[in-house]
Amino acid sequence: MLSRGEDVALLVGRLFVAALFLPPGINRLLTFSSYAASLGAKGVPYPTVIAAVLVAAEVLGPLALIVGAWPRWTALVLVAFTAVTLWLTHRSAAVGMVFRPRQNVEFYRTLAIMGGLLFYFGSGPGAWSWMGGAGRSAKA
Repeated sequence: MLSRGEDVALLVGRLFVAALFLPPGINRLLTFSSYAASLGAKGVPYPTVIAAVLVAAEVLGPLALIVGAWPRWTALVLVAFTAVTLWLTHRSAAVGMVFRPRQNVEFYRTLAIMGGLLFYFGSGPGAWSWMGGAGRSAKA
């Protein structure tokens, strides 16, 4: 059973991570055609389909985080989304990261976000969630 302080920390953590994903996701949803075109310009195959999947993950994932629904699935989807975004952003810059410290920091920041999502995967949403006051048993 989690303490009240742990439940507050889990709620605030969910809100902070959702705040990271939701605004850009809504922006990409509103500018969907240009987002799909930018993916196509990067050489991504089926850019409209990939853009639709990424936008869905970036909008629906944070909403599930906010309410604490399906925590394990939400964490896995957002980790996968973040990994794909990391790959799309840094795939051509593997050697250049050594010479560009700022991009290096962004790479490790993204890995830290993925780590936080994996902590969410392990801990669950806490009592203050859609899954109710079941605490750690509300993981699935």
